[in-house]
Amino acid sequence: MGEMQVDKIGASPCIGRRAVVVGAALALSTGALGFFTRHASQQTRSSQTSIVTYPAAVQLTSFDYMLDTLAFRTRNGEHPKLIYGSSELAPDLAGPAHPALLLTNGRYAIDMMTMGRAGTADLWAAIEMGAMAPQVRDRRMVFFVSMQWFLSYRNPGKEFPGVFSEGAYQAFMTNPYISTELKGWITDRMAEYGIDRRSGSSPIRALVEAVDGYAASLSSDLREEAGADPAAAPGAQTTPLRAVTAPLTAEEEAAQPKTVAGDPDWPFIFAAALADARSRSGGNNLGFYDDWYKKKFKTWEKGAKKSWRRQADGEYFSRQELDDFKMLLEVCHEAGITPLVVIQPVKGAAYDQTIYTCDVRRQYYDMIRGAMSEAGVSFADFSDREYDPFFLRDYSHPSDLGGAYYSRAIYSWFTTGKADTSKIS
Repeated sequence: MGEMQVDKIGASPCIGRRAVVVGAALALSTGALGFFTRHASQQTRSSQTSIVTYPAAVQLTSFDYMLDTLAFRTRNGEHPKLIYGSSELAPDLAGPAHPALLLTNGRYAIDMMTMGRAGTADLWAAIEMGAMAPQVRDRRMVFFVSMQWFLSYRNPGKEFPGVFSEGAYQAFMTNPYISTELKGWITDRMAEYGIDRRSGSSPIRALVEAVDGYAASLSSDLREEAGADPAAAPGAQTTPLRAVTAPLTAEEEAAQPKTVAGDPDWPFIFAAALADARSRSGGNNLGFYDDWYKKKFKTWEKGAKKSWRRQADGEYFSRQELDDFKMLLEVCHEAGITPLVVIQPVKGAAYDQTIYTCDVRRQYYDMIRGAMSEAGVSFADFSDREYDPFFLRDYSHPSDLGGAYYSRAIYSWFTTGKADTSKIS
């Protein structure tokens, strides 16, 4: 890892995209800029009626907002645990057994707080996990690694700027346990992906950072003052907020069944999830949810066959992304984070029609397992579920059944120290 470089201020892509916002902000008086001061954490969010199960981009890119959400859910009596990943974290299309829905509202010993959405990958997660580490008492987090990040069509220069959080980066850089060398490596990689922070500060950049850092918290505050739910935002997925001590309706009991010991009733959850996955994929013999299969499968298959190619170096999987993944594991090591890495499968029946055949995919799984073994990191390996017809609802996202497997692995790891990945009979 190299030392941090310092260059002259360049035309950062994020500054260009925010020109209108900055121009408007510059028109404000100096005193008006105080309106952007962080104060969401001081509010009770009395009008909040839902929990964010999949954050909108405006929420995810505000470190303040995510911190406030963690604090709010803790005040509500939950025991929120951070779960990082990308689009597989979206629960609404999967079903009620997805961890973002099942493990909420203090029903069980732990609750899930999703950190990620479509477009986030290893570098983004490394920054966010390093930034959040001081806020998590036991420093245990879950990370879903995705094969899609490593494929030939990856485009971090397009994806990363859209999910980058200035507040998280600043918190990462001030984490005293992360070495200067690693911070420099992160900063250099960010520049390669379109966010250049190697240069010094400037009045314009400082204002851009303020707008970035407080936009979602400000939006939350304004919604609170207007009597609207501060958790709601375009693109966010939510579930109703319930007091931990509130009695459950019969429907709520069925969605979150509980044993006498207080744990999730896994036999009931798996039976319901399998029945749900079967019913939603009855129109095809591959286990795809029918709605996706009818509307999108042929287009996906045609596009994959036509455009997926080996990378310029002849490799099937990105070495750059592998370096980012290893860097994430190093961030965890230095920041004192104990991660559980979840290895997700892809739909074998779909990927076999592309250049990423079974033998090629095996190279990816071996590569990821090797990196984790070298780092001494625990993982929950679901790569053997590629041909389970009901595990995934499309080419890579979990069905209700897949969500149940993920939920059990996460819950068992947090409560027993070992992730249960065993197959149901």
